[in-house]
Amino acid sequence: MEHLKHFFKQKGLYLACLAVVFAATAAGVLALRSVLNHVVELTGTAQEETPWQDDTTVNKPDTTQPEPVRTPAPASSASPSSDAASGVPAASPTPAASAAPSGAAAKSSDFWQGKVLAPYSGDELVYNATLGDWRTHNGVDAAAAAGDEVPAVKGGRISVVEDDALWGGVVEIVDANGCTWRYCGVTPSCVVGGDAAAGDVIGVVAAIPAEADLASHVHLECLKDGAWMKPEI
Repeated sequence: MEHLKHFFKQKGLYLACLAVVFAATAAGVLALRSVLNHVVELTGTAQEETPWQDDTTVNKPDTTQPEPVRTPAPASSASPSSDAASGVPAASPTPAASAAPSGAAAKSSDFWQGKVLAPYSGDELVYNATLGDWRTHNGVDAAAAAGDEVPAVKGGRISVVEDDALWGGVVEIVDANGCTWRYCGVTPSCVVGGDAAAGDVIGVVAAIPAEADLASHVHLECLKDGAWMKPEI
């Protein structure tokens, strides 16, 4: 017992210091753990208050263009010059172009007027259901049965007779005023360098790959100095 008293008497100050250091260390550890727990709680709360916002606007369809409207096919009675059931052209009630020029002009008018499937659009974009895009319609589509004879709107010199991948058979005639009349979807019966009067037959109605969604027709364009104009038919 005397030895213990002597030991504590000599080492008491050191033991007291160690006890203070230990107590301070323990208190610091507890305080640090409390701060860390508080930080974790604050972080979790912030994450719950700001959930992930899923931006799906990039997947929304483009609504800047109007919905395409298909032009309905004309009734079978719309083409009096053909038999809708058999597809065989009926006999023309008008005189041949070479026989009577006045009759030829009437035949040309009868063919082109009153049977418009798609009008000239000018600068306005229209939906092409066959090609699946928006573009200007640079001509007039006149309904006609496959095999019908196609008369010239204006007389002039035949400058082009060719087959086009999009427009089928193409015939171009330059009139006296320098206007180019371009007939698309025609199996030609004329040749380059020849002359055609108004009403002369230049070919028969065939197919137009670029406008296959429409009923059988001829696509007619008019150009002046390289610019498209509204065909006056």
